[in-house]
Amino acid sequence: MRYASLFAVTGISLLTACASSQPSAKAPGGAACVARNDSPVIAPIGARQSSALALAKHGKRTLAYAVGADDHTLRTIDVDAQKELATTRLGGSPAEVLVTQDGRVLVTLRDKNKLQALEPSADPSAPLTSLCSVDTPGEPIAMAATPGDKSVVVTSGWGRSLTRYDGGSLKLAKRTTVPREPRAVVISGDGKRAFVSHAVGGRISVVDLAGGATPREIRVGDAQTKRRSVLFGFLGSSGSDSGGGSRIGCQGYALAKSVDPGGRILAPQVLVDPGNPFEQSSGYGDGSEAAEVASVAVIDEAKENALEASLDASTVPQRVLPSSTPRAECLLPRAAAVDEKSGSLLVACLGLDSIVEYDAASADPRRAERRRFAVPAGPMGIAVDTAQHRAVVLSQFDHSISVIDLKLAPPQKSGTLAKSAVTHLALSRGPGRATSGDIALGRRLFHATGDSRISSDGRACASCHPDGREDSLTWATPGGPRQTPMLAGRLAKTAPYGWDGAGSDVETHLAHTFQRLGGSGLSDKELGALLAYVESLPTPPALPLPDKAKVERGKALFFAKQSGCAGCHGGSVSSDGKRHDVKTRVKSDAQDRFDTPSLRFIAGTAPYFHDGRYSTLEELLGASDHKMGHTAHLSKQDVADLASYLRTL
Repeated sequence: MRYASLFAVTGISLLTACASSQPSAKAPGGAACVARNDSPVIAPIGARQSSALALAKHGKRTLAYAVGADDHTLRTIDVDAQKELATTRLGGSPAEVLVTQDGRVLVTLRDKNKLQALEPSADPSAPLTSLCSVDTPGEPIAMAATPGDKSVVVTSGWGRSLTRYDGGSLKLAKRTTVPREPRAVVISGDGKRAFVSHAVGGRISVVDLAGGATPREIRVGDAQTKRRSVLFGFLGSSGSDSGGGSRIGCQGYALAKSVDPGGRILAPQVLVDPGNPFEQSSGYGDGSEAAEVASVAVIDEAKENALEASLDASTVPQRVLPSSTPRAECLLPRAAAVDEKSGSLLVACLGLDSIVEYDAASADPRRAERRRFAVPAGPMGIAVDTAQHRAVVLSQFDHSISVIDLKLAPPQKSGTLAKSAVTHLALSRGPGRATSGDIALGRRLFHATGDSRISSDGRACASCHPDGREDSLTWATPGGPRQTPMLAGRLAKTAPYGWDGAGSDVETHLAHTFQRLGGSGLSDKELGALLAYVESLPTPPALPLPDKAKVERGKALFFAKQSGCAGCHGGSVSSDGKRHDVKTRVKSDAQDRFDTPSLRFIAGTAPYFHDGRYSTLEELLGASDHKMGHTAHLSKQDVADLASYLRTL
């Protein structure tokens, strides 16, 4: 393994040849963040929510602002002329961009825990001027504006937050804690509620922006199979989202608001069946049908529930066809937008490298697919220009912009790839983490759906490891129930691999994984590229420390001989490299000895244990049904302090 490269490749070099606009000094929000131009130079086009690409009107020109996550830039593109105009350097790696009604451009800096505000000049070929950057909870990603841009809300993935800022000054107004891995956000028509999707967990969170109420939850799993699972008693492990026979929503990266009919929110996702954890299986899942199928959950904004028809995963294809064929499933949806003129939902599908168009008015859009448009690799952002009836797409992997002329594309049979209506513009490239060589190839392989070398049912590496993390699920496997582990930042010094410790190195473990997925395996070159990418995965950003005194007390407990934590988890973040029988074997486990996992980033990887039986750290530490360390005797305060320390790792 090339662990040294894990740290070498995470440093990002900024562009040196392009024009520069460095951010101003950090501002808490206020006059520095307000637009300087009395009359806005640009006006936003499209929905009042962010994406990796945003459209704006600059005089008679239509501009696109596209984030450069690999090289910390924001590019300005003339959509009409299909020409790149300017590159603006940013203070960190951008996730998404939003144009405000007063002519500012807001960008979330995912790795720096910042929201940066910029302003264009009268010359669109000039870099944008940075106004300020304000602090956010850990890992800001998506944004949305309330009516009149009175407020801007920001989701923070690792920070598990939805934060509301004053729309003008960007002063902090309110922070709300939400469940794990929040991603996209849209605002209700009355501006009073925010609907938040989650990359894992099968839920949509509803947050009252005025404050007070605890966020409400809309479940987006398959209702029919859940009823079957209860009927047959396959309830899964306590604390886990899994349950044999049930399908759980996952890959909730995108949301869009329906225009006609109104009052509906569309949530592209996948429905996952991890299998029955009480039975051994032939692979990951029950093996009888595709473990993951595409879905578009339809949310009734007023009633705050999902239309059951949109969550029906019955009559799914038994196997997903290769990604070059029209019927391949959209298993990694990453962005969505609604075309008002045609009443279509457009979904950017990673792995397929396609934009899939659905009937937005359907009760089950997945079964009302209209057509597809091929785009370059890595579609991560999409915006619709209603006036010109076109969509603009950012493909991150190929560093390209695509313009889809929706009005010229002829009606076609569902699933036919529409090529003649799409034009492409290659963007300039700066040095970055994943832009060339083995890492670039590895990134494509990691997100490849429908690749028979990896799986027989269409799953990609990113299906179980979104963003290189984990899906929060416990899968039925030949060895018994196995909770998905996080990859980013957790490979070094943790051999052997797999909960069974059967992989002496990562290559061996991957060979076992491909075999269980029904894949034929990768060549040595491809395997090396995949590992290079996994080693390069960025780790979550650092979070503010909780109560320092509690953390210090917890650290002392962790390293105390009486607790025994450090005996197996040497150095607190690595592993002793051994397998142990801690009396946690369940009936379907093939063995009773399990590998010691890394504790790094444990705060964001619930549920816990090999079978996902514990939903919180406190529940795990207070349990008395195992012999892992000696924590059952600790007081409630000791458990809280120890958990506080673990959350800092």
